[in-house]
Amino acid sequence: MKIFYLSIRFPLVIVHILFGLIILIFFPRRIDNLKNIHHKISLYWMKVLIMLFGLKLILKGNVSERAKAFVSNHISFLDIIVLNSIIPSNFVAKSEIKNWPIIGYLASKTGTIFIRRGDKDDIDSVVGIMKNYVDKGKNIIFFPEGRIGNGVTIKKFHSKLFNSISNSEIIVQPIFIRYPIDYPNNVLSDDSVCWADKSQTLFKISLRCLGRASTPVMVNFEKPINSTDSTAYELAKLTSTSVLESSKNI
Repeated sequence: MKIFYLSIRFPLVIVHILFGLIILIFFPRRIDNLKNIHHKISLYWMKVLIMLFGLKLILKGNVSERAKAFVSNHISFLDIIVLNSIIPSNFVAKSEIKNWPIIGYLASKTGTIFIRRGDKDDIDSVVGIMKNYVDKGKNIIFFPEGRIGNGVTIKKFHSKLFNSISNSEIIVQPIFIRYPIDYPNNVLSDDSVCWADKSQTLFKISLRCLGRASTPVMVNFEKPINSTDSTAYELAKLTSTSVLESSKNI
């Protein structure tokens, strides 16, 4: 069956990516000029990609209509596809992605904000961009753990990027993601789609998903948090606790 699914899906993914590259010709050069229509186009493009990869979303809770910032644990490159198929938004992602063939171009043209980890000046610049985006009413999504996890342990949420929304009236919604082995029979994390294992690559994970009938993805939307009178450290702690509790209660 693996060969069957691969033979059908792989060519369709290539065609879909080529179609995406054509669409991007009509996107503005500067990502801060992206409008709601551009984000909606990206959202529907991601929805099709979700189907082609055979990702089966198991949603719990609802996306807050008031939230402008969303934070999630980070397991795989698939996280970006999953969340962007649900929430039209601008992602904050590591700068290495910008250099990935094709994927980097798609990400940069659709509004991804790239960050150089460990570079204080760059982080400060990114925080400023994020502030500008939420002030314009755009959604932002970021992964405060800093590094990709294994889908089981929730790493410490770093507070730096929360400076973009701290002590404001912005609503932030925590999100918990896991790729279970066999939902609902076995909700343990499927290591084969996690990025924490250094032997994993974008290509390997992609082929693994394309060759399966389906890959379940649990996405839990937790209670939104008002950032008013909350420091970046406090927001990091509150959202981390929310995601951690969600991981224990699945």
